[in-house]
Amino acid sequence: MISMQRLRIAAFAVAVSALASVAGAQTFNQPGTGKQLFDAMCQDCHGPDGRGDEAPALNHPLMANDDAIKKIIRDGDPARGMPRVRRMTEPEVAVLAAYVRQIGRGMPEKVAGDAGRGRSVYGNLDCQTCHVIAGQGGILGPELTRVGALRAPSFIRKTIVDPAVELPKGMGGILLNGFSEYLPVSVVEKGGREVRGFRVNEDSFTIQVRDADGKYYSFRKGDVQNIDKQTGRSLMSSYRDKLSAAQLDDLVAYLVSLGGPK
Repeated sequence: MISMQRLRIAAFAVAVSALASVAGAQTFNQPGTGKQLFDAMCQDCHGPDGRGDEAPALNHPLMANDDAIKKIIRDGDPARGMPRVRRMTEPEVAVLAAYVRQIGRGMPEKVAGDAGRGRSVYGNLDCQTCHVIAGQGGILGPELTRVGALRAPSFIRKTIVDPAVELPKGMGGILLNGFSEYLPVSVVEKGGREVRGFRVNEDSFTIQVRDADGKYYSFRKGDVQNIDKQTGRSLMSSYRDKLSAAQLDDLVAYLVSLGGPK
């Protein structure tokens, strides 16, 4: 099965190729060219007009300089799930970087709720049992120290109410072989022992798993009875019916404040 990461890279490349023929008949200072490139290749992750989604929002003052923006566009950012695309011309990179900079002159999305109250909600739910913030907490789930810089408010909200739908990728962790380190797996050895946890790495012959206590296991596939990769599932339960609307707003506001634009 083709991975979602590969599909995105393929779609990205096709979009560049299609736009290249259009760009050949245009000058790059024409209005809309940067937006066309962004809409075709970036908004699927960064959201319409750069408001953010699975990837960070861009509609706030950007700390990166123009050369850094071009480098990210040109080389990608594999640790955060952004693919490297090699078929963009330098003029295309320049005009897309200029449009990203233009988006960055906007204002970040305002969120309802109070971050201070949200911090209390976070503590009352014992979220720190699974998540680390500034070195404190568990390691079962993604680190949240800079989640406000890595995910849009709407995406954070979706992961709270329906975590199985919005599985995290590259949350300050590492994308390994194009897949997220947060895929739940169950490995049953031939002797009957079962190990449940997250896949850390996998190749043709072995699979490595981290359990809820942070212990790592490495299995040779020929020595196990069954490997169940639980795609579309999450070890995190939904909080849709466990939080009031106000509590949810407050929790989202707190998480957005962690490393997000000020």
